[in-house]
Order: sequence, then structure tokens, then C-alpha cells
Amino acid sequence: MKVLVLGNKETKGYKEATALIQAKGHTIIEPGEVADVAVAPLLLDILSPGQIYAPKFGTLIFHPSPLPYGRGASSIKWAYKRKEPITAATWFWANLYKVDSGDICEQEIIKIDYSQSPREFYEAHIIPGLLRTLARALDNISSGTLRRIPQVEQYASFDLRA
Repeated sequence: MKVLVLGNKETKGYKEATALIQAKGHTIIEPGEVADVAVAPLLLDILSPGQIYAPKFGTLIFHPSPLPYGRGASSIKWAYKRKEPITAATWFWANLYKVDSGDICEQEIIKIDYSQSPREFYEAHIIPGLLRTLARALDNISSGTLRRIPQVEQYASFDLRA
């Protein structure tokens, strides 16, 4: 499968996601080439319709919250501020409807460890969750299963950048 990886190439999540994709035998392609799927392990920009819909199966974006709860920026910082007991590693299908509102592809609940700073927690727990859920998503897509679980809007929340 041909995978386009979007986002900041210097982040740990981007680097480890790229290594995982290659370890699973998929081909990383460059922008402009035809992708089967695009994945964005850490995305800070809004994608254009062309970026979202150009890949054959669509574009998966990672978000560290139990979507639809915790849409928006700085979800880990907000979870810490609110003393939330859990967060999540969530991959969702990008759409043009609203930020972080696409159908869920994979999600894993993660208990927050308050003995760690938000940054330490992200690296120790969220990135491994990102990789586990991405592996499941890629395995499913490769076998012809595209999970698309609609988000329930009545449970949605949106946080501004902290």
C-alpha cells in the first residue's frame, strides 16, 4: 500500500509512524504521488479538499483525545487542567465538515498518569497508543476493511489552544 505521511517531519510521532509504516511493508510516497491513504500523526494545519480526498481511501488524522470529546488544539493540556481520568489515541477520517469531526477509524482509551508532565505523558503513553492504533488501521485497510464510526455530536466538545 502507498502511504503519504503529512505533518511535521521533525516530531517523534511523525518519525515513529513513518518507521512503523515501512516496517509493515508499505511504501512511503512523496506529496504529488498517488496514495492509497494519507496519515497525519501530528497535524497543526487545516488540510485542503485536495489533500483530504486525493488518496484512494482518504486521509487519517491522529488526535490525542476520546473524540468527539476534546476536539481542537491542546487536548492533553486541557485534559490535565480538567483533571480528566482518561484520554485516547484516536485516528479519524478527515472531512470538510468541522475540525476533528470525521468518522473514527481506530481509538484506544488511555489512563492519564499524573505523575508525569503533559509532555512526558504524551511521549510515554500517547505516542505508543498512536502507533498501536495506526498499526490496526493499516492492517484493516490493507485487508479491505475501512472502519468508519460516526462521531456522536451530542458528546462533542471543542477546546481552544491552551
